[in-house]
Amino acid sequence: MAKAKIKGINKLINNIKKFGKEAEKDIDLTIQSVSTEIQANAKINAPINNGDLKQSILKEKTKDKDLSYSIYVGGVAKSYGVYVEFGTGKQVSVPSELSDLASELRKKDNKGSFDKGLQSIRDWCKNKGIEQSAAYPIFMAILRRGLTPQPYLYPAFVKGKKTLKSDLKDLLKHLTKKYNG
Repeated sequence: MAKAKIKGINKLINNIKKFGKEAEKDIDLTIQSVSTEIQANAKINAPINNGDLKQSILKEKTKDKDLSYSIYVGGVAKSYGVYVEFGTGKQVSVPSELSDLASELRKKDNKGSFDKGLQSIRDWCKNKGIEQSAAYPIFMAILRRGLTPQPYLYPAFVKGKKTLKSDLKDLLKHLTKKYNG
C-alpha cells in the first residue's frame, strides 16, 4: 500500500509522548478521529457513477506501526480509483507532493484489458440511459484524450493533515498546561 507522510508530525508526536502512556492514547484517538474525517471527506468528494468508488474508500489501523492509519481505495474500485483521482493519458495531473506515491502506483498497475474497459463503458452507458452503441466511440475517445482528474482523496488528505497538526498542537498545549501549570 502506497503511503503519504505528513512533514513535521513526528516531532510533535514525540513531544506529546513525553507526557506518558495516557498521552499516547490521546494521540491515537486524535489520529483515528482525523483519519475517519479524511475517509468521510474523500467519500463526499468522490464522483458518483454507481457508488462503487464511495463504498470502496476504506480506513484501517496500520498493523506494522503504532499511531498510523491507512485510508485507501479497495474493493471493486481498487483497479480504477487512482485513474479517477489523477486522470489518464494526456490529462494526468499529480500534485508534486505525491509524485513518488504516483510512481509507486504506476509500477503496481496491472493494466486492464480492452474488453474490460469497453464493458465498463457499456455499463456506464446503461446506468446513464445512453444507447449501448455509443460505448465504443466513447471508449475510443477516452483512450485518445484520457480522463480528466477528479481528485477526491488528495483534497481530503490535505484538509486532514492541517486538522491533525492543529489538533495535536492543541493536545500538546493542553497537556503542557495540565502538567506544568
